[in-house]
Amino acid sequence: MKKTNKREQEAHAEMSESSVEASDSDGYEDNINDDNEDLHERDHLSQPNKDGPPVKRPKLNTGHLHRPPTSEELNNLKEAENLFHSSLFRMQITELLNEVTIKSKRKGQIDAFLHQLKDELLSLPAGKEHDLSSQKWVQKKKVKVPLVQTPLRVKGNFQFLTPSAVKVVGSYLLGTCIRPNPHVDIAVQIPKDCLQAKDHLNQRYLRKRALYLTHVAAHLQHSQIIDELKFTYHHGNHMKPILVVTPSEKLGKHFQVCIHTCLEESSFKLNRFHICKNNVRRHWFLAEPGSEDPTEGQENEPPTPHYNTAILQDMTMDKHLQFLHQAIDDSAGVKEGIALLRVWLHQRELDVGYGSFSAFILSMYVCYLLKKKKLNGMMSSYQIMRNTLLNLSAEDAWCTQGLSLLDLKTPADSHRPSLAEFCSVFEVVFVDPTGYVNLCAGMNKQTIQRVCHEAKVSIRCLETSTVDSFELLFMTPVPFIRKFDHILHISNPQNLKSSCTKFGIEDTLLDHSGNYLNCCLSRLLQLLEKSLGKRVDLIACQPDQTQQWDLSENPPDWDSVKKISFGLLLNQEFATSILEKGPAADISEASSFREFWGGKSELRRFQDGSICEAVVWPSQTLAERRQVCGRIARHILHRHAGLPREDTIFIGGQLNSLLCFPQRTKKPAIAYGTGEEQHLDILRSYDELCKQLRSLKDLPLNITSIQGTDPVFRFADVFPAMPATFKAATKLDGNRQIPIPDKACPPWTKTMKVVCIMEGSGKWPENHEAIRRLKAALHIKLGELIHEQHDLTTSINVEYVDVLKDGFVFRIHLAYLREIAVLKMCKTPEGMLKMRDTEESLKLEHEIVLMPKLTSALHGVQQQHLTYSSVVCMAKRWVCAQLLADYISEVAVELLVAHLYLSPDPYTAPVSTMTGFLRFLHLLSTHDWTLVPLIVNLNSEITKEDYSEIQSKFTKDRPKLPLMYLATPYDKYQSVFTKGQPTAQILHRLVVLAQESLGVLQEQLVQGVADVDFKQVFRPPLDPYDVIIHLKTKFLARCYHAVDIAESTFIPYHKVWEANAGNVTLPVVNFDPGRIYLQELKTTFDDFALFFHDPNGGDYIAVLWKPCVHKLHPFKVSHIMCQEPDTTSGNSEVLLKTNIAALLEDFKILGDGLVKSVEIRTK
Repeated sequence: MKKTNKREQEAHAEMSESSVEASDSDGYEDNINDDNEDLHERDHLSQPNKDGPPVKRPKLNTGHLHRPPTSEELNNLKEAENLFHSSLFRMQITELLNEVTIKSKRKGQIDAFLHQLKDELLSLPAGKEHDLSSQKWVQKKKVKVPLVQTPLRVKGNFQFLTPSAVKVVGSYLLGTCIRPNPHVDIAVQIPKDCLQAKDHLNQRYLRKRALYLTHVAAHLQHSQIIDELKFTYHHGNHMKPILVVTPSEKLGKHFQVCIHTCLEESSFKLNRFHICKNNVRRHWFLAEPGSEDPTEGQENEPPTPHYNTAILQDMTMDKHLQFLHQAIDDSAGVKEGIALLRVWLHQRELDVGYGSFSAFILSMYVCYLLKKKKLNGMMSSYQIMRNTLLNLSAEDAWCTQGLSLLDLKTPADSHRPSLAEFCSVFEVVFVDPTGYVNLCAGMNKQTIQRVCHEAKVSIRCLETSTVDSFELLFMTPVPFIRKFDHILHISNPQNLKSSCTKFGIEDTLLDHSGNYLNCCLSRLLQLLEKSLGKRVDLIACQPDQTQQWDLSENPPDWDSVKKISFGLLLNQEFATSILEKGPAADISEASSFREFWGGKSELRRFQDGSICEAVVWPSQTLAERRQVCGRIARHILHRHAGLPREDTIFIGGQLNSLLCFPQRTKKPAIAYGTGEEQHLDILRSYDELCKQLRSLKDLPLNITSIQGTDPVFRFADVFPAMPATFKAATKLDGNRQIPIPDKACPPWTKTMKVVCIMEGSGKWPENHEAIRRLKAALHIKLGELIHEQHDLTTSINVEYVDVLKDGFVFRIHLAYLREIAVLKMCKTPEGMLKMRDTEESLKLEHEIVLMPKLTSALHGVQQQHLTYSSVVCMAKRWVCAQLLADYISEVAVELLVAHLYLSPDPYTAPVSTMTGFLRFLHLLSTHDWTLVPLIVNLNSEITKEDYSEIQSKFTKDRPKLPLMYLATPYDKYQSVFTKGQPTAQILHRLVVLAQESLGVLQEQLVQGVADVDFKQVFRPPLDPYDVIIHLKTKFLARCYHAVDIAESTFIPYHKVWEANAGNVTLPVVNFDPGRIYLQELKTTFDDFALFFHDPNGGDYIAVLWKPCVHKLHPFKVSHIMCQEPDTTSGNSEVLLKTNIAALLEDFKILGDGLVKSVEIRTK
């Protein structure tokens, strides 16, 4: 027995070692194989011994299963209960850390490569001494100097000497480096003998630094352990190039090494780089090529704080590393917390480009919080992450008082800059432990504001128990193009050269080595912030991705930048304000206001009697008011920066034309915009109609409630009805107009459904047929009373009453709530009555109970978020344009868009149509429809307990539920709005189309080009379809709603409705021959094909054959429709195949007069 136990222990130890090795690898294959071997060995131990007596199975020691929990386990349980939403969240955090942490096996490979690289760097031979301006020796090495050298002439000599030290620095050494594609930083220390006394002046050190890297690159390009070498700028700083090394063979797929340069501490005195000192002489920088600076003094010279900081960063690199090591080396929780925060930063693109909130600044900020006792080393990774975000969200000292890591016990130094001096020079201040370096020197105020804003959003997300915080914080990207409501592109940044003169900042070019883009950026942001005022909550500049270039290429300079992009996060309350009220005319501030706004400023008298300077941006529609920010930006940038108006490209209303009613005249009688004004006109008429209905006399039963259920009452009609004031080729039939055969189809006029609930009474029968007849009588009476008492034109039907009010046609349906219960009553064979849902009862409940509630709730969403209407209309327009309107309900699309506003995390609710539409496409294409229900919490009626119950029932009943599951407070468990549709194939196509459309549209928006066809994503691909039935536009009621309208298309002219004392006839309503023909095709040929059509002006019907069309069938008399005998198989049995030619001919016959042609696209 003892031998057996020993053998089992050895097997268990072997399995443990294998598991560790597998966890360190990138795949799971080794782990699985190890587990299988262990299981095989256990099975072998339990098998009887064939050669001898059976071996007894050893007793397993199960005592550890019953021992009390350890203090660590108790702490973990308590932490999961108090800090996490669930134990699942904690497990997700742990798994994420396992995924992003570099495995020990990979660390071994990295360490081995670093040792080899270090040996090569330390064995580099010394070079000859060269004049700093004469760089012919560099050309022989076929490596270009990775620095823009302007002017080229500079004093000094350069000689390459072997590095005095090669050190691993950065996150890899600290243990906070994350995957994928980690970058390992090493610092090559330039020997002090390479430097001369005046090298801190006039970019001499920066050029020696670049030449040093050039020499290193020239030797390493022949190394056997290196696959590729490239230059890049460190965090986009043109003064700080670095060398990127890609290891050879497979290692290059897993990591890269970045070679930096650093200086010995005694190379220069720190106080030489005081932020108020000048180290780039104006005479040298502005002199013509070939001339030299005659003086070395710095009297009347502007300070060069950014230039000084660039050199100080190389001098203090080692001290910063030591400081970080001392602060976090002993705490695994802090390291893991920094890793989580790095993932959070990366997903929000906050760590990219010049002046970004880099991972290094983040690590130093965590150390700052540790120093201030706001964090401690005993905290878990989640606590570190959460408390850091909490402090970030509440921190307001970055731009006012500044933050400092300088130890208070540090001896006083009169040469060290004070915090107040830092704040007077830089926009954002975070001083390092030496007291000389501002870690955020390149950062502008707007960048740190965005970081704090993202932290606030993340904290709000963590505090919301009804959302998946882990998914939103760490797994969901927040790209710049979807984050901001409006994007502003400056297409020709080279024009900013002259802006430096207009801004009066020519001296700052010395500080930025001639980079006029960095000089002007802060001024541009200040101009936008001042001019837009309360209209925006946040402004940010999108940093360019740091480029890499080959050794033989010239470094990219600021003249190669193609565009600068700004993001505007709008304030919903003030975003559409057209008035900028200034100071009173008789105070001194009025002149500065006029100077800022120029000719746009004018004196105006306000309602309170005051006369003030003001700027007004005239706008007739809400769509035009949404463009006010763009008009302001163009005007201000042209006036103060001298940028041509055509160079300022405003991204915000490029898709508006898809929602606009086309007009042939420049002065339409009705201001339509994108439909919001028309929705309001309809609602005003509807409100008046409701008052008239409630005031009716002599109606047998009172009306208890009135609710419109048409999409127009939810502000969700793509093209809301226009007043029936157009001229059309019709004839009269009583008080109705009817179309004339062979004449052009009358313009589209739709009816808007209104449900009126009648009061309960003992007079109502208990039989459904009797109820239906009684409702018919009430409809007749209602129509007569409306006409008699309010002089409105009506058309009476047994199921509804059409009423013409202000040129709009409302279709009134009377309903009785008890009718639902009557329809549910069923008799059992025993004669007992039971309540059971039937198809008719569910349909009636949907129409008179669910839809009114949903309409009210979605109307409330529109009242809270004014862009909901345009976004939902754009989403519907896109679904219709993809020919899928008949396969997904309108309500489903509306709920998807409502979800964007009610649960916007990790964003804020969209305040522009474009951003809302992009997020709709992203939601549709990325949501896991198979495993996760989409919960639309209208009016916040769904509680935390409801969320859990919905998720539980969804998981339990998933096979029975719709593929696209949408839960609302009125339908938590059935998703009736998506029941039956979309099917699996349609949902898959929707997702694919959304992915492709999102990619194309985002690429177009990012390009920043004015002449772009944004309608491209609204033109469906026709390749998958077998047949295209082209229709004559003359007989299409909505041909003028098409995405692309021909010049010959007839567009009706709608005038403002004027009440007429004479008799008014009802227009032709709900008449669209194209849709009628489509319905007949579906009814007749549903067994053979699927039919797709765009109801908004589509002039063709796409046909997709079902699989059965291409199969042979046995001969049956009952199944010979559109079939013909198959003569090609040679089988004695008579088989039938689909007669496609006959089907196509039937399509033409059924649409005789309407069908223009039938195009066969597949054989």
